[in-house]
Amino acid sequence: MKVIVFDLLGKMAHFRKFYTNSSSLSYHFPPRTTIVGLIAGLLGYERDTYYEIFSTDKAKITIGVKSPLRKILQVVNYVWAENVKQLNQSRGQHTQIPLEIIFPQDMKEDICYRIFFHHKDEKIMEDLKNKLVNFDFCFPPYLGITEFVGKVDFIGEGMAEISRADKVLIDSVVSVDYIKKNSLILEPQVGAQYVKEKMPLSFNKDRLLEDPPKEFIGEIKIGKISLKGNVEYYKVEVRDLVQNVIFMED
Repeated sequence: MKVIVFDLLGKMAHFRKFYTNSSSLSYHFPPRTTIVGLIAGLLGYERDTYYEIFSTDKAKITIGVKSPLRKILQVVNYVWAENVKQLNQSRGQHTQIPLEIIFPQDMKEDICYRIFFHHKDEKIMEDLKNKLVNFDFCFPPYLGITEFVGKVDFIGEGMAEISRADKVLIDSVVSVDYIKKNSLILEPQVGAQYVKEKMPLSFNKDRLLEDPPKEFIGEIKIGKISLKGNVEYYKVEVRDLVQNVIFMED
């Protein structure tokens, strides 16, 4: 199947965990719902109009961590406002909220997430490719919140074919359900740091969860997950790059 590959880059990121309250904790990598929102914004879809267009039975998405990551917890000031008129700070009060922020390990570098995207609708695929090639976006990309503006880098359009191996390094996140269902073994790697995140997968037209949240394993230091045990995965070939991925819907 045809796959579009592009990178999302930026200096800082925050992807709020759906189950946090007063403290804004962040995922290490964006949930599928956030990636859908990013793509919908690039294409120009209005807010809350695109959930069914990118449902799990129409679109396949996954993400790879391409730069070492770290977190810090920073207290930030927010304007205390109870209505729109008070957004000009006429009330003169602020509230302090702990905000967990994702940074690159090396501050001279950018955070880099690699996104793999397939849609059954060829027109959507072609529209997205044209937007990425021409940098002609309807809404700017950002990394979770509008304060963290990002940029996208088009890697290319390629083909994804199903492959099997007794042992393989995966270049994307992998759902815990997929590992359990296929009796796969997660192997340790020198220098690797695996994290587990519980994330929403998709919304319906009323912005309610269409599917139950899923747990995903991501590797945030070297960007590769080592699996063994008759692993079924997609081999994605784009230009001179070959990467092994497992889609988040699987």
